[in-house]
Amino acid sequence: MKYIVGVDTGGTFTDVTVMTPSGELFMDKAPTTPHDFSKGIMDALGEVSASMNMSMTELLKDTLMLKHGSTVSTNALITREGARVGLITTKGFEDTTLIMRAIGRVAGLDEEGIKHQATARKPEPIVPKELIRGVTERIDFRGNVVIPINVKEVEEALRYLVEEQHVEAIAINLLFGFVNPVHEKKVKEYAEKFCGDDVFLSVSHEVMPVIREYARSNTVIINAFLGKTVRSYVRSLSRKLKNEGYRHPLLIMQSNGGIVHEHEMTPIGNLNSGPCGGVIATKYVADILGHSNVISTDMGGTSFDVGLIVDGYWRYSREPIVERFHITWPMIDVESIGAGGGTIATVDPTTNRLLVGPKSAGADPGPICYDLGGKKVTVTDADLVLGYLNPDFFLGGRVKLKREKAEQAIEEKIARPLGLSVPEAAAGIYDIINSHMSDLIRKQVVRTGHIPEEFSIYSFGGAGPVHAAAYAADLGIEKVYIFPSSSVFSAFGITVADIVHTSATSYRYRMPVEPKVLNVRLEEVENRLLKVMKREGFRREDVEFRRIFFLRYRRQLNELAIPVPVKVYDQNDILEIMGIFDQKYDEVYGEGSAYREAGVELISMTVDAIGRTAKPTLQVYETGGESPRDALRGSRQVFFSKPALRHFKANIYDYDRLKPGNVVEGPSVIETRITTIVIPPEKLAKVDPYMNVEISI
Repeated sequence: MKYIVGVDTGGTFTDVTVMTPSGELFMDKAPTTPHDFSKGIMDALGEVSASMNMSMTELLKDTLMLKHGSTVSTNALITREGARVGLITTKGFEDTTLIMRAIGRVAGLDEEGIKHQATARKPEPIVPKELIRGVTERIDFRGNVVIPINVKEVEEALRYLVEEQHVEAIAINLLFGFVNPVHEKKVKEYAEKFCGDDVFLSVSHEVMPVIREYARSNTVIINAFLGKTVRSYVRSLSRKLKNEGYRHPLLIMQSNGGIVHEHEMTPIGNLNSGPCGGVIATKYVADILGHSNVISTDMGGTSFDVGLIVDGYWRYSREPIVERFHITWPMIDVESIGAGGGTIATVDPTTNRLLVGPKSAGADPGPICYDLGGKKVTVTDADLVLGYLNPDFFLGGRVKLKREKAEQAIEEKIARPLGLSVPEAAAGIYDIINSHMSDLIRKQVVRTGHIPEEFSIYSFGGAGPVHAAAYAADLGIEKVYIFPSSSVFSAFGITVADIVHTSATSYRYRMPVEPKVLNVRLEEVENRLLKVMKREGFRREDVEFRRIFFLRYRRQLNELAIPVPVKVYDQNDILEIMGIFDQKYDEVYGEGSAYREAGVELISMTVDAIGRTAKPTLQVYETGGESPRDALRGSRQVFFSKPALRHFKANIYDYDRLKPGNVVEGPSVIETRITTIVIPPEKLAKVDPYMNVEISI
């Protein structure tokens, strides 16, 4: 047997999936251990290997690929526990990252923060003013050297940063270095001689050579900040896995939608890689089920993440915001809010209104019902009180929930201050968190030029299937799909991810551009990527390319990402691409908003090189009849708030005993070892041949 293993380290749980060559899927999870993330990984591998009736060593010895998405980089950035970074930039532009943009004061804030702009503050800079040094040099926007670089100033800057300030990493970002990197290469050359291997170097033309100085600076700085932390973690984890029997390179998930070998990893690319796994899984399953427009929704213990598959493919965020900083690294477009099972509910002492989120109780101490010392009411506590969760079968019975403690806490902290009964208070928490999630989905869909009713919802994450039918109903969406791997769906996505490397080139072209100019530039980028893919073990003929052009009308500040065909372009192709842009602009901003007379500009181009990895086909199960009676476990009292709060006697079904073709009528609850599926009154759920649960809203 040669297994493919995917591991996703989340804020609350570490999830693992194992796929066999026949397509059989094994999955499990263990609590995330922030003090040592590798422990949570080993615990999760131990759990899943036990479910396969083998030892962890036996599993790892027979594993062909182990793919890992981690929160290490995200956690390091949030806590600011990275390297001490110095920045070398063009003289006169030392304050660019400190001034930011006008939007910098509110970028990345939640709704409450944006409402109170008078008290909003800029984020604390990663590189303070005293660690920024400018050097005399100048390259113009065409790439011409206007002022040669002053190497004496480079030496002085390096000496100051390394010997006096003791920096552990240096970011190098010079004006228009993305057009002509000759000066950046010179700074790097001197830095390598001066610092050796002791200082991590992050150079803009190597990390992401694209236009926009501020966001590019942030990208290079954050990459430097994370470099040593992420690489040290990956090396340590790789050693532990090899000690337990794993014989191949560790594969690291990147936020551009692909995996890379540990030695080819870009530290900043590891940011938010876990949520991207869910979108990859969504596309993989959507291709099998024939769905072209899908909303990917991941509700875990800490956050709610939303991504979109539009016309069969995911979308990239042009300038994602991470910890309130704009960056230029291409990331799958995933929007997140603080809405998970551990999200905290409180009563505002000033307005006496119920607030839910964005803060979370996390895995430790977690919800009150975990009985691990938690003192704050959470969404999971409300779900338990409403009857959705089985206190004796949470995580397959490994965790016993204390319903009486959850009820007591909701009574004291929520119900009594608001003059409500305990079920009313719990239902209020449930409805508010669902409203937060449906609002985020609506915003994501509408800004692409679509409406929610055109989409299906794929629900995953440990808490997602408890809430999915409710937030889908709020949006008028007709179909919700929940999968055997829903509670570990991001890990499943990492399991099926391909090897992807991304490169970019920026230069302002006025369209229609001479085709030869684009063809030459794209050939340079793709040849550069082919060298990397060769190191990954792929032959030229086995590499696929994907191209995205970033276009805008002249004198605009923002552009649209337009996927374009991979070919050698002629003049007709260029005109066709311009037509695609006009059409997309109308879709996003409204019919008639496109204005070709202004002229079209091509600002930058991004190219993905894709090496396909082995993907076992999903297992197809034997069909049963419509009746799910063989899976019936019993019944219990469950509350539903819409159209009015009332309790129902809901049938409880064992997912493992359901069969394809079974139809489950609501109100019902389907229990699996690692998640719970809630089917509201008057709704139907059907099990398909892959054991997916399709809820009709």
